[in-house]
Amino acid sequence: MRYLCLLLICVISACGGGGSSSYRGYSNPAPAKVKQEMPEVTMQHAYYASNDSLHLLLKFEDVRQVLDILQAASSYEYAVRAGLSGRDAAILEDSLDLVNRKITDVEGQLHLRLSLPGQLVQEPNVLHLRVWQVLSGQERMGVDFKIPLNSNMMQKKYLLMNTTTGKPLYQHYTTTSDQILVRSYSDSDSAIKVNRFELDFMPAAPPMSMQKPAVARTLSIAETYMLTSSDTLSFEQEGLYYFNPESAFSKGIVVLPGNYPYITKAEELVQPLIYLTTSQERDALFKATDPKAAVDAFWLDIGGNESRARELVRTYYKRVEMANKLFTAHKAGWATDRGMIYIIYGRPSSVSQIGPNITWIYRESDTSPYIKFVFTKKENNFTENYYELIRRREYEESWYSSVAKWRAGKINL
Repeated sequence: MRYLCLLLICVISACGGGGSSSYRGYSNPAPAKVKQEMPEVTMQHAYYASNDSLHLLLKFEDVRQVLDILQAASSYEYAVRAGLSGRDAAILEDSLDLVNRKITDVEGQLHLRLSLPGQLVQEPNVLHLRVWQVLSGQERMGVDFKIPLNSNMMQKKYLLMNTTTGKPLYQHYTTTSDQILVRSYSDSDSAIKVNRFELDFMPAAPPMSMQKPAVARTLSIAETYMLTSSDTLSFEQEGLYYFNPESAFSKGIVVLPGNYPYITKAEELVQPLIYLTTSQERDALFKATDPKAAVDAFWLDIGGNESRARELVRTYYKRVEMANKLFTAHKAGWATDRGMIYIIYGRPSSVSQIGPNITWIYRESDTSPYIKFVFTKKENNFTENYYELIRRREYEESWYSSVAKWRAGKINL
């Protein structure tokens, strides 16, 4: 049927598209009321040490693409404090106005450079940042970020640069079509070791699952590379690439095909459906000779009609893409614990962090009861962005109720 094909075309054009609006190009013939989204400004950072200083490169953007932070940001302030609290003693403080944007700036992104004296880069010191933005009506909004400092950071004398953008590789992921350049800031031409591991990590288990793995998993190195200054690495194979594995500043990068974190191919629609489908349904989807038709049929059956199916598809895969952007660790963001909860429940009402724990709260609404999820940071050689959900049996009723709403096409969009 023709409308099945049109549904998937809508999904791919909506969810894909290299970094501008995730849904540019989607058109709905009947304008619908759209709930006003709040911006979600994130920060990513890269760093290198040179001349007894730590040089930080910072990237800010609104991952929801509601706000152009490059236009809105007016100033920023920072302080090195002796701890995570804003009440801890400030060792160094400064504030700067942001100059007018340049033609070389990246649309929708704010890039800053900041240098700190090397003697301050040690535990328990923390860099506290606040970026001020001017919103409509001259209202100002400040967004806070923190970067823990430790003396090992002063040993890192290189940056990984994306050859296409000319910017540092900030995120925890890239694609098989990208190339990375090693830029050295060391007096010597020391080599950088890179190990590649196969990607075989399982998606997150449901929040009420108390089952533990029988044995600890081990990974075998698939390939090893040695890079020196000005070398370029082409990611011809997907996998988990681990840079400087023996050092205190090692970095893991997940390399996936396609246009990750965006969804641009029909087969990429199937895997994230694990949270909504039975094992028999998943088996049928994976074995389908035409994945496009199989996914169309799944969503049309849930939605009941083409219009509702389109709304469900847009919401679900928009959340998948957001999970990829925010939560990618040693595996794709949609497959992590935070990604799973984000996809099924949506954006939390409030987020707080105390020590290694992040708490998400979903306040009671007309369609959902109050619920709280706590994620705790886990030691992971590949990434600093991995948090595991503290699972509880009492989540079972809420989880099955939320999944049932999705499958009935009654989720609050």
